[in-house]
Amino acid sequence: MATKLKSLKAGMLAGMAAEKTRGDAIDRFARAEAAISQHPNGLLQARGREPSPIFSAESEPEEEGGRILMKVPLAQLHDNPFNARRIYDPVVVQERAASIATHGQKTPGLATPDPARPGHYILIDGHYRKRALASAGKLEMECFIESNLNDLDFYRLSFLLNEQRSDQSALDNAIAWRQLLDEGKVQKEEDICELTGMSAGTVNKTLALLRLPESVLGVMRERPSAIGIATGYELTLYCKIVGEDRTRDLATRIMAEGLSSREVEAIRKHAQEGKARKIKEISRQYKIRSDAGQLLGTIKEWDSGRVVLDVQVNDRGAREALVETLKARFGLEKTAS
Repeated sequence: MATKLKSLKAGMLAGMAAEKTRGDAIDRFARAEAAISQHPNGLLQARGREPSPIFSAESEPEEEGGRILMKVPLAQLHDNPFNARRIYDPVVVQERAASIATHGQKTPGLATPDPARPGHYILIDGHYRKRALASAGKLEMECFIESNLNDLDFYRLSFLLNEQRSDQSALDNAIAWRQLLDEGKVQKEEDICELTGMSAGTVNKTLALLRLPESVLGVMRERPSAIGIATGYELTLYCKIVGEDRTRDLATRIMAEGLSSREVEAIRKHAQEGKARKIKEISRQYKIRSDAGQLLGTIKEWDSGRVVLDVQVNDRGAREALVETLKARFGLEKTAS
């Protein structure tokens, strides 16, 4: 529902602005503000409605359709079912939990009332913060509350916010996009291009990651940010050549050594060259029969030059004569029988 999204610019920026007192948050805020200003007709385009005013922690809530800042019990705050992020690093959760325990929650989340559960809310942005709060023993999360969002709004907003923080991995995107397609929220890959502003090639290569074996994806889930789109796509090509086990080993090596996409491409090309197709040999077989038509054996030859004689000669004299003929043909010394 595009008509709602432009009005959320102010809320998202206000939430990020709350972090400006922290050194690392100033850059994040500047990046988000610049990115949004560069996409006036992108993810947050509104039609037919003026944006609502900015709300801060000190703002009074509007009586109708306004954004308010409130504390929501974690037990009543549920994850976004269409969140752009799908993988959470437990180390990051613990780091943020330690920060929250010391400094408190600096940035509000963004949530919307849960239409299926009165008094409950769906978290649109702030899933790492929610997990960190729970780990720190907190029972509530401060959130901006926005109403009248649909499923695609859930995804659009989480995608944009995570993108500005560089928090999203290619694997996160692949899992989220596959769900949007499978559940009919979008009909085709071109819809994802329009939704995210990414190229068709990027979307296609990203979704291709899910064709990797589960054991390889398991390695990637340990630290998904270590494998980007280009590297991940090279893994999919490599897997077609060498199979699951070697691909899993390469994924582990990428994680441990920080291999670049060019280095992985070189490994893939080397494997491809070593997997040159073996030319299929054509064989021919000739049956050996007696004067009476009885099958005595066969002579079989291949294009490689291999020849096999398989014949049974019951008559000893005839057999010895055949062996002597073959010895003479190949220059073998006569040996006693």
